[in-house]
Amino acid sequence: MLLSTAGRRLGEVIAGQLRDDPANEPILEEALRALGRLQAGRRVAAADLSPALMPLLRPAVQGFLISGMALDPADLIARVCLPILIVQGGRDLQITVADAERLRAARPDARLVLRPEANHVLKRVASSDRAANLAAYRDPALPLDRGVAEAITRFILAECPR
Repeated sequence: MLLSTAGRRLGEVIAGQLRDDPANEPILEEALRALGRLQAGRRVAAADLSPALMPLLRPAVQGFLISGMALDPADLIARVCLPILIVQGGRDLQITVADAERLRAARPDARLVLRPEANHVLKRVASSDRAANLAAYRDPALPLDRGVAEAITRFILAECPR
């Protein structure tokens, strides 16, 4: 099961997320340069990173980022020999419906479920308001979008009959 899963390389996803948040404008150029180095397999010295980028690009995680950026999720899913369920929210601020569609294109037999009002953590959000969407991440009282649990249940029952 792929839930809110990127269909693009990690470097593209991170760059897009940085561009989409206006608060990143002061560090965007520096961040994109650093991402470019990591995508090329080269580390970035801590002294060359502004403090604002340290939580994301600190040296301790750069090896993970470099290895993750080398992978193409669509190539990986094409090689899996198991039934696949792809669930994607239409109000996801981090991963897009196009990501889910790219994964499905790589595995046309995968089951794709789009939940128009679900966000990245697959909770239902009623509007496109960014602050409300992000607040839903931290609200333990807010349940998953109803269709998410139903899709997962149907998938499991179909693939694991008794």
